[in-house]
Amino acid sequence: MITTFIIVATLLLIIVAFVTIDNDLRILKEKDYHGAIQHSAFMRLMDKIFNDFFEWNRWKKILAVSFIVLVALVLTGLLVVRFAFPRVPALPAISINHGDSALLKRGAYLVESVAICTDCHSPRDVNVFSWPVIEEKKGAGAAFLSRKAGFPIFPGESFTPNITPAHLGNWTDAELYRLLTTGIRKDGTTVNHAMPFESFSQADPDDLKAIIAYIRTLQPVNAEPAGTTETMLLHSLYNRIISRKVRPVYLRDLKTAVDSGRYLVNLASCNDCHTPKKWIEINDESRKLSGGIEFPMPTGGFVHSANLTPDESGLGNWTAETFVNRFKSYTDSAALFTVEPGKLNSLMPWGVYRHMTEQDLRNIFAYLQTLKPVYNPVTKFTAEKIEKKKTEQ
Repeated sequence: MITTFIIVATLLLIIVAFVTIDNDLRILKEKDYHGAIQHSAFMRLMDKIFNDFFEWNRWKKILAVSFIVLVALVLTGLLVVRFAFPRVPALPAISINHGDSALLKRGAYLVESVAICTDCHSPRDVNVFSWPVIEEKKGAGAAFLSRKAGFPIFPGESFTPNITPAHLGNWTDAELYRLLTTGIRKDGTTVNHAMPFESFSQADPDDLKAIIAYIRTLQPVNAEPAGTTETMLLHSLYNRIISRKVRPVYLRDLKTAVDSGRYLVNLASCNDCHTPKKWIEINDESRKLSGGIEFPMPTGGFVHSANLTPDESGLGNWTAETFVNRFKSYTDSAALFTVEPGKLNSLMPWGVYRHMTEQDLRNIFAYLQTLKPVYNPVTKFTAEKIEKKKTEQ
């Protein structure tokens, strides 16, 4: 977006400069100041360009017509995207047994410890390390991301909705399934791209059914949205045209630890925090999971996501045991302590990921070891923004 703005601004400046110089030449000639033109090498050059090379009078007409055509094409494109997208897929034909205890157990594990739906859709105690969910308001919706709150990579303001039965009670299972996999609400509108529906579109359908079944069992909380989600124009348009294709990956096809780890990393949307962005919310795949994204902490300071690639600056010197123990070290509730202002805090939800099974954590580590190593030393926590510190040095 910034690059496009710079190109357009440069072109406009060039056009303004051409028009200004041409106008000055015309005035000089009308006043018979040819001597002034001939006296200045710059004005002689300009006169030669405009009158001998460019035939400026003809070019002015071409530029005017081209500008009108360009504006018309841009406006037409905006209108098409605005009113023809998103393409709303049909509701899937699914059936969920809400009394299936095994399905509910799987759903609880995914919602609370892997996909961590309740972590994003609940108010969190920002004064405690890793921002644990406020249990009595679980699923009630919360403020999520905001440029005003210091998240520069997010193009606007985002608030997660209430996902307890108090809000979703009038949604059918098919409508929830379509929402999870395509980002389309029951009224045909699209959710913000911060909702990782592209990741969920690659989940096993049985896992998605388990998530839906478990969410239905949450304690109903009557809560209005914490605010209104608003996004910048270009992002909202991009959000309309992204793919809604559902590409399920089946658990039965996961033959190795690496396969399972890849599946879990996708379902947990690790990319969102650990893969740098090229443009607005578009992951830089050449630096996949190499970390370094900066997040402001409400308690003060800035935390930076870790490099998860097998480089020496990331997990290159880690073992599977080290990786598992890092998560399990937060099993003791004392590890989630009250954070003093300006001291180390973390956006990483250790309080929920600590409940992942050891086997799943080992599978994740096995997959991370297959990534392209990316050298990206990350400073975990700084009192000031990294860019500000670089500027001052």
